[in-house]
Amino acid sequence: MDNIQQITGDLIIQNLYGLQTVSLGQLNSTGSLKILNNTNVYKVAIPKLAKVTDFQVITNPNLKELTYSNITTVNNFQIIDTYVSSLGAFSASSVANIEVLSNTQLSALDFSAVKKTSGYINIANNGRASNITFSQLTQVGGNVSFGNAATLDISKLGSVSDDFSLYQNSFKNLSVPALQTAKKSITLSQNLFSAISFPQITEIGSSLDIINNTNFKSISSSTFPKLKSVPGSVIINGSLDNVTFPSLTTVDGQVQLDGAGKLSCDDAAKSFANVNSLNLECNLRVISDGNDDSSDDSTNESGSGGSTSKKSSASHTSVAAVLGGVVAIVAACL
Repeated sequence: MDNIQQITGDLIIQNLYGLQTVSLGQLNSTGSLKILNNTNVYKVAIPKLAKVTDFQVITNPNLKELTYSNITTVNNFQIIDTYVSSLGAFSASSVANIEVLSNTQLSALDFSAVKKTSGYINIANNGRASNITFSQLTQVGGNVSFGNAATLDISKLGSVSDDFSLYQNSFKNLSVPALQTAKKSITLSQNLFSAISFPQITEIGSSLDIINNTNFKSISSSTFPKLKSVPGSVIINGSLDNVTFPSLTTVDGQVQLDGAGKLSCDDAAKSFANVNSLNLECNLRVISDGNDDSSDDSTNESGSGGSTSKKSSASHTSVAAVLGGVVAIVAACL
């Protein structure tokens, strides 16, 4: 298939268990390109591919070499469960969805040309030292989820139309300086952050969950300085020394605080004093400096025995890829 330059339909290469290499040396455009479940493929070369409707390379666990020069136009881009260690250039500024999952040797994910998506971005479980770059991204029309990253650049991201989630990331400082709108929830879970900053966000569309981020101990006045309203719940769980939301006046759901640190339930209640009709459930265990058994970064305490629950009558918080048509290369079921 090395002489094919254009396919107006789709190209599907699927379930070819004896296939080892795919070479499409002249192909520059196609409808959907789907390379699915070819367990012995170790090399795919599409060096001139630039325009593709859907680019899907999924469940090719021995695929080590994936060669494409520069994708300029694509709708859905998915690379899932491969052994590739690098990606080609990606210069599409607008896409629908981007999904890069479970590529354990992949460390550099450069999507710096992408400015907006109409759908989701889901990137997780790649190389341990994966570096994710979306330095020009301003708008996401669906949910955003980043996991297991060593670095993350989303410095221009201004709006997310669905959930915003970060989990099991190893970088220490999270800064989302331009985000103003998160139309659903914000979830930060099991990360190694020691500092978090959302300086521009004023309203979260659903809930705010900050859970089991072992090294994160203080929500200071600079963490969410402009956040005014959360129509859902606020759940904060971890080693808490301080919780401060200087502009927060409305939480329509429950506020739940769990963990162990220097913050007491009495001080926590004072931190939410400006919230109208506060519904606060507090289960915090105070640990003094001399008895701080949570000093080891790997220790994660949450709602353990000896906790104190504070519920007031006025405040009751609870956190809860010229050819036409379709080209399909599919092995028969054995």
